[in-house]
Amino acid sequence: MKARSVPTAALVTIGVLTVASCGSTSDPGGGTSGDYAKDGSFTTIVNTDPGNLHPLITNLTATQAINSYTNDSLLAIDPKTRAAGSYLAEKWSENGTSLNFTLKKGITCEDGTTFTAQTAANNINWVVDKTNGSPWLGASVPETAVATADGDELTIKTAEPAPFLLERIGALKLACQAALDDPASVRSSSNGTGLFKITEVVANDHVTLERRDGYNWGPNGETTSDTLGVPKAVTIKIVTDAATTANLVLTGTVNAAPVAGADIERVEASGLESMTSNTLSGQFIFNHNAALPTKDEAVRSALVQAIDLDDYTDINTGGKGSRATALAVVDPRACDYDSVTGVVPKFDMAAAKKTLADAGWKPGSDGVLTKDGQSLQLTVIFANYRDTTSAAAEYAMKQWQELGAKVELRGGDNNFIISNTFAAKDLTSWSISIGLTVQSDTPSIFVPYFSGPTPPAGVNFASIDNPEYTELAAKASVLPGQESCSVWKEAEQALFTSSDVVPVSTSPNFMFFNGATSLYAPIGGTLAGPGIRVLK
Repeated sequence: MKARSVPTAALVTIGVLTVASCGSTSDPGGGTSGDYAKDGSFTTIVNTDPGNLHPLITNLTATQAINSYTNDSLLAIDPKTRAAGSYLAEKWSENGTSLNFTLKKGITCEDGTTFTAQTAANNINWVVDKTNGSPWLGASVPETAVATADGDELTIKTAEPAPFLLERIGALKLACQAALDDPASVRSSSNGTGLFKITEVVANDHVTLERRDGYNWGPNGETTSDTLGVPKAVTIKIVTDAATTANLVLTGTVNAAPVAGADIERVEASGLESMTSNTLSGQFIFNHNAALPTKDEAVRSALVQAIDLDDYTDINTGGKGSRATALAVVDPRACDYDSVTGVVPKFDMAAAKKTLADAGWKPGSDGVLTKDGQSLQLTVIFANYRDTTSAAAEYAMKQWQELGAKVELRGGDNNFIISNTFAAKDLTSWSISIGLTVQSDTPSIFVPYFSGPTPPAGVNFASIDNPEYTELAAKASVLPGQESCSVWKEAEQALFTSSDVVPVSTSPNFMFFNGATSLYAPIGGTLAGPGIRVLK
């Protein structure tokens, strides 16, 4: 079965290791309509608790995975070509600083209300309203966007051109009016236009959903509530351990699961069909808080110089990955460039030690480097749920200890990593993250995460202040489409030159199927709800 266009989340994914988007596919099960089951059940996995389920309040990958069943977007974006297809909108156009969508008729929300162009406009304006604290502001929806509606027509205008505006706004999962009026009402439930509605949420265990009646606005007109193979019931299990995930799909306990790293070979050996994807599996993010030694560019540069990133990649990915060449590696990539080669410092321990010595860092009585009364003490957050990631953390610690740092490794699952970096209450509680990966298909989406206000006013969780990146990002942000790519490349290189953020490795990630298939390739480690087909 050829994978079709997929309705994507507007891919700001705060993802950890095993989640990424898929571009190439194999035939997942080879199913035809004659192989499909009527009113079957489907079970899949996310690797962290999704938290708040409101689609406009969070951007965690696990949450987006669940939102793909309960909430729809204006457009379906092809995972290879980025071509737009119909979803909630049947027609659309783009003209510089203006987008126009004609919505399909008869779209209804879970609560029975009609989803109109005005509802869609209210979503965009809700995101723009800074008091709502949506992480999609600036990432998917420009701050100057203004949305209006006239009958079935939705118009969105911006003060200046914005790169990839159609794809970014077109792929945003939209909420129904009641969820906009009372965001807490869908914190642990749903009220969207999606094919499925949530019936139960058990924190850190599972989410169950059931199919809605009367759904007939699926992506590209391919799915309705009555389409053969569409499951009647869906269970999304929360499983943090990678080996357990592999075991569950091998035994058929789950019908689809993302598998990465060393477990790929044993699942492949079973003959299960899969779709492959590329994910950012290694990323160094340095905390620039003024209280930490990593605020010093010399420290950051030396820490990168002290790591053989080729060796780190090999260890971290179990020999299955390769070096990352940009921040945005999720397919379909908006910009295709290499912003890493020749910019990220090469491995040279002697040079790293000299970098620190030249910057005034000297050994203390215990051998740990100090400067101005501050010792080079590092708290490193890493993923400990896979042998390869733990081994990579041990390698990094050894190298940084040789450099003259005192290193504390703090490992945990996805929830631990997110709560101790991106959502840390104490902004000084960590120095380096090698467990969190901030992923996207579009370079513009990284801006609020690597510049601008720090929490709680913003999402610049590493307190990065790189004027050159900010200036170049601002320049790129008003250039249309591909015209912006060369400037985004320069902007990323400004981050890498200062060792603010370093994308290290990418890995193949597989979505394996057992008793089910999908019309659409996964995006962001996420299967689109309307594309699921259960096999007999």
